[in-house]
Amino acid sequence: MITQYGNLAELDRHVDPGLPFLGNVLSIDAEHPQESLANISQLYGPIFKLKIGAERIFVASHELAKDLFDEEKFEKAVAGPLKEIRHGVKDGLFTAQPGEHNWEIAHRILMPAFGPLSIESMFNEMADVASQLVLKWARFGPDSAIDVTDDFTRLTLDSIALCAMGDRFNSFYHDDMHSFVKAMLGLLTGAGARARRPGFAPEMLYSKSNQQFHDDIDELQTVAKQLLDERRKHPSDKKDLLNAMINGRDSKTGEQLPEEVIIRNMITFLIAGHETTSGLLSFLFYELLSNPEAYSAAQKEVDDIIGKQKITLDLLSKLPYINACLRETLRLHPTAPGFALTAKEDQVLGGRYKIKKGDVCVAVLPLIHRDAAVYGEDAEAFKPERMLDEPFSKLPPHSWKPFGNGVRACIGRPFAWQEALLCVATLLQTFRFRLADPSYTLQIKTTLTIKPDNFHMKAELRDPDMIDELVGGIGASFTTGHKNHHKQHDTAEADPNAAPLLVLYGSNTGTCEALAQFLSSSAARHGYKAKVATMDSLASGMPKDIPAVIITASYEGQPPDNASHFCNWLEKADRKELKGVRYSVFGVGNKEWASTYQRIPTVVDSTLAEKGAERLADRFAADVTDGSVFDKFDKWQDEQFWPAMSKAFGEKGSSVEQSQSDASELKVEIDLQSRSNLLRQNMQVAEVRDTRLLTKPGATRKRHIALNLPTGLTYKTGDYLAVLPHNPIENVRRVMRRLRMPWDATLKIEEGSATSLPTGIAIPVYEILSGMVELAQPATSRAVQMIAKTIPEEAASKELANRAGDESFQKNNISVLDILEEYPAAEFSIGQFLGAVPPMRVRQYSISSSPLEKENVATLTWSVIDAPAQGRGEGRHFEGVSSNFLERLLPGDRVQTSHRASRTGFGLPKDDESRIIMACAGTGLAPFRAFVAERALKKAAGKKVGAALLFYGLNAPDEDDMYREEFDAWEKAGVVDVRRAFTHASEKSCGARFVQDRIWHDRKDAIAMFKQNASLYLCGAGVVGTGIAEVMKKIRMEYHGCSEEEAAEWVSKLKGERYWADVFA
Repeated sequence: MITQYGNLAELDRHVDPGLPFLGNVLSIDAEHPQESLANISQLYGPIFKLKIGAERIFVASHELAKDLFDEEKFEKAVAGPLKEIRHGVKDGLFTAQPGEHNWEIAHRILMPAFGPLSIESMFNEMADVASQLVLKWARFGPDSAIDVTDDFTRLTLDSIALCAMGDRFNSFYHDDMHSFVKAMLGLLTGAGARARRPGFAPEMLYSKSNQQFHDDIDELQTVAKQLLDERRKHPSDKKDLLNAMINGRDSKTGEQLPEEVIIRNMITFLIAGHETTSGLLSFLFYELLSNPEAYSAAQKEVDDIIGKQKITLDLLSKLPYINACLRETLRLHPTAPGFALTAKEDQVLGGRYKIKKGDVCVAVLPLIHRDAAVYGEDAEAFKPERMLDEPFSKLPPHSWKPFGNGVRACIGRPFAWQEALLCVATLLQTFRFRLADPSYTLQIKTTLTIKPDNFHMKAELRDPDMIDELVGGIGASFTTGHKNHHKQHDTAEADPNAAPLLVLYGSNTGTCEALAQFLSSSAARHGYKAKVATMDSLASGMPKDIPAVIITASYEGQPPDNASHFCNWLEKADRKELKGVRYSVFGVGNKEWASTYQRIPTVVDSTLAEKGAERLADRFAADVTDGSVFDKFDKWQDEQFWPAMSKAFGEKGSSVEQSQSDASELKVEIDLQSRSNLLRQNMQVAEVRDTRLLTKPGATRKRHIALNLPTGLTYKTGDYLAVLPHNPIENVRRVMRRLRMPWDATLKIEEGSATSLPTGIAIPVYEILSGMVELAQPATSRAVQMIAKTIPEEAASKELANRAGDESFQKNNISVLDILEEYPAAEFSIGQFLGAVPPMRVRQYSISSSPLEKENVATLTWSVIDAPAQGRGEGRHFEGVSSNFLERLLPGDRVQTSHRASRTGFGLPKDDESRIIMACAGTGLAPFRAFVAERALKKAAGKKVGAALLFYGLNAPDEDDMYREEFDAWEKAGVVDVRRAFTHASEKSCGARFVQDRIWHDRKDAIAMFKQNASLYLCGAGVVGTGIAEVMKKIRMEYHGCSEEEAAEWVSKLKGERYWADVFA
């Protein structure tokens, strides 16, 4: 049963009885219990009861939890997984029952071992282990993806083993984890599983897992006993934890610890002393890399306080910002995410909720730590400033509890804190970091503790000459290897005479990345060797000896995900850092979203120039709504960029005229027999659960699909799901036929080729054409010229070459494949074809469901693009690659996806009673279906929800009124008020044809709600955004008698405060 507490008179109002015998076991995702508890709390409030084996009361707000932490009323409960861990460590410090004699003795003996002087004496050994981590990352080089949690686990395990027990596990010198770690994970995972078993289930069902559980315990005890035997065999006078347990006497009773108790506590410290700290460090680096301002502030503090000198103990106390970063990380991600307490007598929480003697209450720390009543409306945000010493000291008591409570709080806190401070300072002093996958969103791996899952980053030395000082005389051999690592990853074939060129891109959807690859390809023909990288890869400085090209877009006026760190650095950089830098900027944007059009390219270009960098070619602004951006890019290259490069650096390669006609052919080896199966990077596989048509037959198709998400992928209402599609099978067949390729042919692209496609390995041609390149992309003028050059017949060749410059030809969106079919005489190779089409890019869709519906399921709502193709022959249709790919999927099919968090603000307000106004057209309804569904679920669970007004533009009532039954039910329940605008049946929508017309018609209602502090959300194409912005100005002018300019300024100021938009092309 899930029991929602109302008040003292309604303690047992059952909301969900659960299943017979099983109770609420299935309500909790065993692999992600914290997400399940958060969802339940959203529905049922800050206190609720679950039956998971036994009944547990979960407390999720500070106001209620502060009573739990009163040691006069509650004491530690050794229950659930903790009770199972007692099989391995019995009365160790962490698992002892309240009042157990051995705990009292051990606690008194060991407290001095964790005193300030003892911890300070461990500094040099901590630094020793940290230097091993630095050396490993340095030798792997800047392009190696670091498994963050794995390496921090090695670091913290080796630290506790060396500092506390005098033994070197040497984890960095082995590929496999130490056997202790494997056994520990088995113990923690097994304990959680055993705690969830229903009491009626016979033990024989679990004989295999039980045996593994006890085998893991045996291994832990064996490792601990070996360490103890070694110390007894070779005694030392070191004042460490192990000697304290061996030699120490209880100050109260004079007793010493028996050997079995020493072993239990050795295991306890080896687990607790590394598992939670490695999680803290992993979460911290995730947060720093996700928050550029915090990263820069932490980096600056290290540079200002430590600089290039060797880190000493006294310097650690002078790092208040990093100290605050650690506190803030543990606030958001307490690595031990909860603990259980038992009522000593009957109690009342918060003056409202009766707790009976013996009831077990669980403090849900991730929710208590994010209580908006304590931390404000931005409680979900990573803001280290709130954890600086002064504001931290003013927090309400018991609002930050990552180390537990009272006398049973973590005894090793000083050790963990010193180790974490030293590690963070050392790493920030030594490396520049960036996400290995800029689109990564946090995934949580849960045992008894939590850590990031699948989290990788890259580390580049800030100053290779520092390595000698930092890790003790190994710099020379390292520096060579580090620089060589760059060489292995250059994107263009090595040429001893080629000049270097840096091509940086900022891109969420892949368009700017594809442009960067195109420029890399043409660079080789101009005598340059291009290196392609994200903007964030240079988030701490630009080279002054290499010209740079920056290709970037804006997303609602903000930087792309892989450009935010760069933009943050650029904003704070001084003239000294940029004087001597030479650059060019190519901007990509959508003019329909006028207020933020080209904002980031403009800011990057102007800031570089204002701070002393030299502009090589004028910034170009490409509008994606006005023809092919690839054609514009080619034109910019030929007419502006390469002439500017020649003027600045002299001619280094072929002429512009020659480059325009030369085929960008990839050198390939064709193998007609071998096959291989390549996996996509940075994507996860979801399974289709359900799919259906939302519109009537014959209308423009709009569809719904539900996906079972991969393990660990979680989302919030308002987020996106990115999809990596496949081309239609018929288009793949067309290419194979036209290029006369056998169906089972494979090819291998020569290593060093300037392409984002895999090189140096054999891949089936079918697979490349199906899923790695865009077959329907309109051909650029350059590609058409390339094809024309391969036509033997002069008249046909000239005809096609002339057509390439025809504006109407370009607007017909004719693809490379279309042209090759129209001109069968063209002798265009598979290598030339692959060089003429861009790589496949992901498509991003708003999620149209709430995780509160089914937390492991996400739904998408989209329009299918399928229309007669202009200029492609009679009967030929243009099919949107991704929309048709999704339409072809059936239940059980697999699709490659990744989660993308929404921009800040585009989500439901944290206060459920806040009012909201939503405006959309067509499938822009997607996020608002999620908004309303979540509000409906909360209202059904007994929560109060604020009024919601939805303005929705569509074609006609009987054509595309999507989810009508659901919205009717939600309207009846008082969750939302829907106002529709029918373009083809305006007489049924108060004369309104478009969504902005309906807003104008119902402006009194909108204004009334807006005056009640409602927030406004918009989702739709750029033209919808423009129309709504115009009607907002019109309303403002009417009601306030202001000018159009003043109204426009008012609308602009609302953005990011009470007005959020999600606009798509």
